[in-house]
Amino acid sequence: MRIRDRRIAKHCSARSWLLLCSALLIPASAASRTEYHLGGPDGNPWHAALGEESAGSYQVLDSAGQILRSVPVAITPYGAGTDTLIDFTDTAIQARYIDPAVNLLAADPETNLASGSTPIRLPYIGGIGFFGQNQNFNVFKMLDGNPKTAHFRRFTQDPNSRPGIGEGWRCGCNFDFGADVPINRVRFYPRLGPDDQLLIEEFDHPQVPLEHFGEDSYADNYVKWYDIRVRSSAEANEDLSWTTLHSTRENLDIVVDLRFNTRSVRWFTMRTFPLRTWEIAELEVYGEGFVERAVYLSQILDFGRNVSWDKIRWSGTRPPGTRVEIRTRSGQTPDPNLYIDENINGDIVPITVEQYEAIDPKGRRPTIYDTDNWSFWSPSYDFAAGLRDETAPATAWRDGTPLVSPSPSRYIQIAVLLFSTLNATPRLDQLSLHFSEAPAASAVVGEMWPIAVDSFAPINFTYVVRPTLAAEDLGFDRLEILTHTRATALNSVVVDAVPIPFALDDNADFPAQILDDRIIVSFPKLAGAGDSFKQIEVDFDTSVLRFGSQFSSWIYDSTDPNRIKQAVQPGNASYRFSGDAFTVRTPIGGQLFVDISAEPRVFTPNGDGVNDALTIAYKLREVTDERPVSVRIFDLSGAQVAALAPLPSRSGEFARQWDGRNSAGRLLPPGTYIYRISMDTVGDHDQLGVISMAY
Repeated sequence: MRIRDRRIAKHCSARSWLLLCSALLIPASAASRTEYHLGGPDGNPWHAALGEESAGSYQVLDSAGQILRSVPVAITPYGAGTDTLIDFTDTAIQARYIDPAVNLLAADPETNLASGSTPIRLPYIGGIGFFGQNQNFNVFKMLDGNPKTAHFRRFTQDPNSRPGIGEGWRCGCNFDFGADVPINRVRFYPRLGPDDQLLIEEFDHPQVPLEHFGEDSYADNYVKWYDIRVRSSAEANEDLSWTTLHSTRENLDIVVDLRFNTRSVRWFTMRTFPLRTWEIAELEVYGEGFVERAVYLSQILDFGRNVSWDKIRWSGTRPPGTRVEIRTRSGQTPDPNLYIDENINGDIVPITVEQYEAIDPKGRRPTIYDTDNWSFWSPSYDFAAGLRDETAPATAWRDGTPLVSPSPSRYIQIAVLLFSTLNATPRLDQLSLHFSEAPAASAVVGEMWPIAVDSFAPINFTYVVRPTLAAEDLGFDRLEILTHTRATALNSVVVDAVPIPFALDDNADFPAQILDDRIIVSFPKLAGAGDSFKQIEVDFDTSVLRFGSQFSSWIYDSTDPNRIKQAVQPGNASYRFSGDAFTVRTPIGGQLFVDISAEPRVFTPNGDGVNDALTIAYKLREVTDERPVSVRIFDLSGAQVAALAPLPSRSGEFARQWDGRNSAGRLLPPGTYIYRISMDTVGDHDQLGVISMAY
């Protein structure tokens, strides 16, 4: 049975088990909490999501945190789970550290004795070596860790060339490490014997004991002319991008031990030129430090039923200079690919995966991504936003960040990319998914209007959401809309053409909230098929400060103690609008700081409680990552007299206060001053203004 057939059989077995479990399960309860964990002391092993049988299980817990039941999570046979240069350390993952004592080109004698052009496997880093036709067995002798054997090339004069040019001209050894690894050293040498004892004793670490060598010396066969070149992944698409580490026609060293500054390398090649008979007993490449980029990609995880994704969170560390990218994608089918082929009439038609695999690989057409049933990979989640808050109880799920891949869905895949420096790597201890077995709605789409604005002043927006509800769905009575900046007005809430008498009061029948970056509205609960397609329409005013701002939204049931929020997907929610989107375009270019004000025009910091502080308000545009914004005060001679502490900021509205004192805490004399607002890393967007101070 082929590996794929075995995986399909295992998948079917796991699927049958899931269906049986689903049939026996008690109905999903809004009071229960459902979690899936990878890593950590209480989670499924990170390896589990890379296997072929099961990705472990998820737990349904009661309000006290007691496990009500565990449900197996299956793996579909269509995923592409991989781990590239990942170290599975205890219950965590991090980038692989390259040990300076380990030869990266060391090959396994048990699996690399094939002849022909079969690649030689490099188990330490998962790379491969390619050589000329029928050369692998011979070349393998310089990678087998045995200095008694050698890759040997006898010199034969080429009758068509000048004296000293051999037949075959050159021999190339090409290695693909599979990913960029830090290397800083290359060593190679011929077969040595007791006569070379002094030479052997001078070997630098790792040393080779004298008894590992043979009885005869072939030191005269050392390589005289060679060329070593490297290339990184970033250079892969560039012409003539190989970098020469070393090239010489006059090598005099029997043992060549090249040292160079550590560099990230994916491809390594060595060419030797047969000026005479030569051999290499061992070719070794060494490095040190964390690999620059490590990848963890789970298999496609099958949760056995449509679930509503709520949050994703993780615990781990991210040292300065390192980076973590975490992404998800979700789907409704076990395979995100569609397969096509040409029929006897010349038409392109869909085929099954079994039919596709029966076609000779050289004749297969590219697969098509199934966009009807699968989402694209999400943007990278903000690491700080999803980081576990150790000061809050884990069961409360007050930490974490919304899982943005669409739901309800049955399948999900997780990708983690770890970007390291030579001396530091990020570490991910645990990654957790929070979700509900019963969604609030079978589907929910929304759109807003307008989707383009021509100013940065508050604009009136209409936001429409339309759910599809089934009898088993939990229903919902809340809609949360991300506005990024504080809305200036909430004008109306209408459900199925009926105005809702909302109030900005938590004790009202239909409370509403205007928060710094979102609004939340309430309405009578929508539940059951009879409430399907009822439109929720929210009218509000707010400013858009970043091009392409995404006004995401979520629905949830306020009686659910876990507040599982189901994301609204962009789509056709109303025939009145044609946007089918939540993204708003703004004018491109312009100032970073807009709508700046300094109030009161004359402030009097005399301690009487009236106009004692100056408030400098501004809006910051087009900033997606936190950047420090400074407010400095100057006198009319241009000397800086006061400064407010830099404030890490993204696009939004801000108000900074100054009490009229300098950095030493002393009150400045009355007069006219100049304030300057600046982003410390962008010097050409400073904004200046004049203020007056009196006693």
